[in-house]
Amino acid sequence: MPSRHLVFIDGLPGSGKSTTAGEIGRRFLGSRVFLECQPGHPLLVGVPDERGAAFADIHKVHSIESFALTALAKFEAFLENAEGGVQYVFDSQPLQSTVRVLGQLDAPEAIVMKFWSDLQDRLEYAKPRLVYFQESDPRHALIDIIRKRGPSWESYVVEAFNHFPWSRARNLSGAEAMIEAFGEYSALTD
Repeated sequence: MPSRHLVFIDGLPGSGKSTTAGEIGRRFLGSRVFLECQPGHPLLVGVPDERGAAFADIHKVHSIESFALTALAKFEAFLENAEGGVQYVFDSQPLQSTVRVLGQLDAPEAIVMKFWSDLQDRLEYAKPRLVYFQESDPRHALIDIIRKRGPSWESYVVEAFNHFPWSRARNLSGAEAMIEAFGEYSALTD
């Protein structure tokens, strides 16, 4: 059976993940591209909200442990069913849509690191490629993306972050909660 190829594209919001995923899909025949929250995404845990990304109620559906276990199970199921000879391109996987959400759930670092270790065991078998957009100054990058995407995007993301256990545990709200949360996420994933 021909081998399958996995490409993960990750980084902060606005770093170019979706654009890059689409471009890879256009340039390489036999590619299947899965954008962050598209319907039928094989690795997605949870149901995106009406705008497609925030998962504002994920903490009501999953405990920290059940979210991590479900994410691993989704990846295992994907590997078992992935077709050979196909290049699969994933926007925001496995970092932003799993590690970031664990952070938003206020998972202890030990659980995040255990999840990452367990995922790496599975990744060893899959041997994916990773395109990671690292920002030298995540805070500045997030302020810039807020400016570029405008008040509608900012209020949408801020509202979502205001609901997460991470923000409530730190008594943070507004854009500051989002910037701080993504800053922690960036430091961990970098």
